[in-house]
Formats: sequence, C-alpha cells, structure tokens
Amino acid sequence: MQLNHAFVLTLIAASLAACGGGGSSSPSDTTAVVNTAKPADPVAPVVPVVPVVPTATGENTGAVSARFANGDNSRYIFTSIGLQSSGKASPLVQDASGALSTISGIVFTGNPAVTREISGDAAFAQGRWFKGAFSNSTGATTLSGNNASGHYVAYNVLAALPATGTFTCDAGTFTAPSYTGGSSVSSTANFGTASGTASMSFDASGAKVVLAIDASAGGSTGKVSASTTMASAASSSITGGYLSNGTGAQLMLGDGGAGRYLLIAAYKAQLANGANYQGVATFRCS
Repeated sequence: MQLNHAFVLTLIAASLAACGGGGSSSPSDTTAVVNTAKPADPVAPVVPVVPVVPTATGENTGAVSARFANGDNSRYIFTSIGLQSSGKASPLVQDASGALSTISGIVFTGNPAVTREISGDAAFAQGRWFKGAFSNSTGATTLSGNNASGHYVAYNVLAALPATGTFTCDAGTFTAPSYTGGSSVSSTANFGTASGTASMSFDASGAKVVLAIDASAGGSTGKVSASTTMASAASSSITGGYLSNGTGAQLMLGDGGAGRYLLIAAYKAQLANGANYQGVATFRCS
C-alpha cells in the first residue's frame, strides 16, 4: 500500500506539538533581573575632637585641665621674698606645661625654668616658680631651688557681686608654702604643706568671706584665719600682718564660670617654732 507522505508528515507534526517537543521556550518564560542601583558612598567614621591640654614637662610638677582664659578682666597676685604684687594680668604668657612665664611686668626665665604645683583651668592659673630667675622693673631675683620661690595666681574678676546667696567652697588648691625667714630651719623644711577651708556669702554689704589655712613644715604648724567683707567685685582685702612678716592674707574674688566663684588667697603664716612661710591658694565655691 502506498502511503500519503503529506498525511504522515502532518501526523508527526501534530504528535510533536502535543508532547511539547521540538520547540524552545518562549522568551517570555524567563525574566532576567539586572540591578542598576548606584552603590552607596562609604560612610567615614566619626572621629571625636579632643582638646589639647597642656601637661607638665621636665622638672615641673602639676598640670592644668585647660588653658587659662586670659582677657580684659584678668588679674593676678604674686608673692615672693621681698615682693608682693597684684594688678592687671597683661601681658600674660602660659607655656606648654600650663605654667605662667610672663605675668604683667614680671618675666620668668631660666635653663631650666622650673615651676612646681602647676594647677588651674579656664578660670585660673596657679603655680610656684622654683628654679630659674624672674625680673621686673626693680631688678632680677634668682631662684636656685632652695627656699626662695615665687607664688602666683591669675584669675578673672567678677563683673558684679550677686545680691544674695551662700556658697560652699571646696578643699582648695595650694602651692607648697616656702620658708621666708624667722627661726632657722633645716633644708628639709624649706617647703611645707597646706590645707584649708573657706566659705562666702553675699548680701547688701558685699561678699562676706571666711577663710582658715593650716600650714606645716619641719614638724611645726601654724594657722591663718580671716573673716572680712569685700564691698565690690574687683576689691581685695588685706588681713593681719600680710604686708609685714606676720600672719595674714590678701584675699580676692574671681569668676569661676558657670555660676561659680573663686576665692583667691596669698598668705603668710608664722609657725609655732617661729619660722615664717608664704604661699597661695584658690578655692572654688558653688
């Protein structure tokens, strides 16, 4: 029997169509996903800004937590053997250690120039020139590292006294009291230690200040006590025998910042053994 070739080919094509064979998938069966989004820029890490704070170097001792904010309202007190000085702190130079090297017309130099008990912050700068030389308009004084020292505090005066208020003061920051004369002492007693208490209150009469400083050296002790009223923000008060070789103090008020106050004291103390010492102290009151 002769087959109809056209019929056979038609059957084969139909069979392939029924089985899904013989063909390829339609382009619509598969979808290619392409990510065209721009990658995010890298985020730089946040690096905190750390302020540079001066630190003591070499033979210096102590440190400050911030540089003193010197300005038009800056004042100073300075005391050494034969020199008591106070006034406007201009010019004023604070070196890398936090120590002051120029205070108004008093300039401290040396190789080395050593300052001990450096302390302070933006509100005050305190220390004791120990080795070197300082000069002013009246001449020069050499400090050889024995009992001779120059004690200083720079601070900013208050704009005005508050009308009222009572403030508690901290334990104070002190330079080591240095021997200035009187009864003879051994070299181990050229310098002593000091501690103290203070309080202040304000009323219509001004600032009422109470101060007590205990000084000791070579096994002997002495005390400086003061109770006084300061009528204005920029005034100072001298008590006892501060301007001579007796026991007494010169007191000043300072701006401690953030509603706080400073009580600054330059003092002289005669110990029970008859030896005389002097130093400076700063109290923060709030």
